[in-house]
Amino acid sequence: MSDTGRIRQTLASLISRGRNRLERWQPFRSKAGRPYERSRDSSLRLVREELKFVRSFDDLKAFYRKMMFFMPRMIGTLGRFEKVPPDLEIEPTNYCNLNCICCPASRSTRKKGFMDFALFQKIIDDASQIGVKRVHLYLHGESLLHPQIVEMISYTKSKDLALNLTTNGMRLDREMGESILRSGVNSTDYVTFSVLGFSRHVYEKIMRRGNHDRAVNNIREFVKLRDELGVNGPVISTVFFIMPENEHEAEQYLRYWRGIVDHARLCRISESFSEHKREGKPRAARTKTCAIIWEKMTIFWNGDVTTCAMDVDGERVLGNLNEQTVSEIWNSEQLLAIRQIHREKRFEELPFCYNCDM
Repeated sequence: MSDTGRIRQTLASLISRGRNRLERWQPFRSKAGRPYERSRDSSLRLVREELKFVRSFDDLKAFYRKMMFFMPRMIGTLGRFEKVPPDLEIEPTNYCNLNCICCPASRSTRKKGFMDFALFQKIIDDASQIGVKRVHLYLHGESLLHPQIVEMISYTKSKDLALNLTTNGMRLDREMGESILRSGVNSTDYVTFSVLGFSRHVYEKIMRRGNHDRAVNNIREFVKLRDELGVNGPVISTVFFIMPENEHEAEQYLRYWRGIVDHARLCRISESFSEHKREGKPRAARTKTCAIIWEKMTIFWNGDVTTCAMDVDGERVLGNLNEQTVSEIWNSEQLLAIRQIHREKRFEELPFCYNCDM
């Protein structure tokens, strides 16, 4: 069988399995009980929207790579015996130009800073050599504030790694947008904009210090610029985290942004994350094993590696990539022990995981 035939056969099998699994998913409902959209329909919509980037055999291979990466996560079959992290979550900086009401970064006690480019190169070199597939350039800050963010993107692509960049879009003017689009990005990559309100009033109430009109204009111009330059990628999406302050605008958000970007997503907000260090109602004890500790490695701007993004204050550091390798930390006794506790659902032994809703 040819390469094309094998790719098509594998894709057909994955999509068929995904459709069957998604049939059993429950609709994503508002607090009023009305479904925004069935999870099955939403996931199949995403696959259909991705297909528009398949314009050549190379694009088909890129689509195959993405589906092989994302489908196991969509249908709940992510392998938990990885010797290499499937992806890295790298924090270019923990400085931010906004102060969103749902983000605990402003309450973090960690030192502020920017990742040194030499350290970034070391991490990417290591990742590409051991088989990491994807790099997420964001964490507890605004990635576009890093003075070498375009060079970071370009270096990641030079090592044939797929890329996810999440931003509030406030810094993405035409000059920066063109630099990103000329950095080597393609249809394996994603640029995602956080848009936490449809109206100016709600957006600026949640995304404090943000400018609704500027953000909307920057996103629209980035989409337009991609078309003008004729580059097939990155995939451009928006994400709307549902919370009491914006829930009533979720459907308006979907109707508006689905006509502009490639994907418009709704996500539930994690109370464990958004309410960090705030007094609130007690959260239920965890009952499900967390996939994050098998799925990604979380790296702070100074090279410290932690268990996950929930460690806002850097209290659960497992090692540092200035002195260690990705493999050494990923397969360390400390992290292996945490995974074993999760496998056996002994969550009471991990206070930082016990009430987490991620």
